[in-house]
Amino acid sequence: MRSEHVEVIKKAETDKSLLQLLNGWLERMPFFNEKENWGQAYSGIPENDHPFWIEYRQRYANSLDNAEKNNLAAFDEIFLYDHPSSNQEDRSLSAMASRAALFIMLYRGYPILQLPFQLLNSLLEIDEQLSSWRYRHMNMVHQMIGTRIGTGGSTGKDYLKAAADKHYIFKEIAQLNSFLIERRKLPVLPLYMEERLGFLHQ
Repeated sequence: MRSEHVEVIKKAETDKSLLQLLNGWLERMPFFNEKENWGQAYSGIPENDHPFWIEYRQRYANSLDNAEKNNLAAFDEIFLYDHPSSNQEDRSLSAMASRAALFIMLYRGYPILQLPFQLLNSLLEIDEQLSSWRYRHMNMVHQMIGTRIGTGGSTGKDYLKAAADKHYIFKEIAQLNSFLIERRKLPVLPLYMEERLGFLHQ
C-alpha cells in the first residue's frame, strides 16, 4: 500500500463518521426550536416538551393494537430527551435527530422535506444492498465449504450469517418505520408551518 493511501485512511479514522454527520445534520433542522412556527400551541406547554410531539405521541398510542402496546415505551425511550429508561449513549442518533428524521418521514409530501426524505431513503437502500451482498457471500461460502471452518478459524457460514444479521449501519433510521401512523391521522400543522414547508414563506 502506498504511503499516500495510508495517510488517507488515517485521516478518515480521525474525521467524523457518516453517522455523526447525519446526526448533526438532523439536529440542525430548525422547525421545532422556532416557536413562531407553532403559534398558540405553545401556551401551557412545559419548556422541555413540544406541542407537536405531545399530540403525535397521543395519536400514535391510539393507533396501536393491544399486541403493540410495548411500542409506546420504545417511542418514549427514543424520542423523549429525559425519559428515565432512555440510554442515548448507546444510540447513533440523539432524541433530537430521531425526532427530525421521523418528522421528515411523516411529512415528506411537503416540498422542502422531499430531498431530506430521499437522502434518508438512500441510506436505507445502502444497508439493503450491503445486506444482499452479505447473504450472497454467505450462500457462496456454504456452496464451497458447507459447514466446515472458514478462513481465519471462523465458523464459516454461521459466522457470516451472524454478521449479516448484525451489521446494519443505518438500523436506527429503519426502526423509525415502527412509529409511523396513517397519513390521514397525522396532526394538522399550523398554517405558518405549512407555508414554510411549502416554500411559500416570505
